[in-house]
Amino acid sequence: MCSPTFRGLDGSTPADRANRAGVFYTVIGENLAYAPDVYIAHQGLMNSPGHRANILSTSYGKMGIGVIDGGIYGKVFVQEFTN
Repeated sequence: MCSPTFRGLDGSTPADRANRAGVFYTVIGENLAYAPDVYIAHQGLMNSPGHRANILSTSYGKMGIGVIDGGIYGKVFVQEFTN
């Protein structure tokens, strides 16, 4: 369930980063949203079929959330999912 197309600045996938951190999982996923605030980010994620599927998936039992200032793009909201 990990997106094969998105890679971090170092070329790593969510699975690569979890493996480096020693996180055990059998499924992994990630959502990213650029938005001015959490309400608009959430609305955008829930209106996207793929992102919504990650959020509502019963395959995941753990979730991590991060937010950074994206400068002129607003904020970057990241959701990491594992079982």
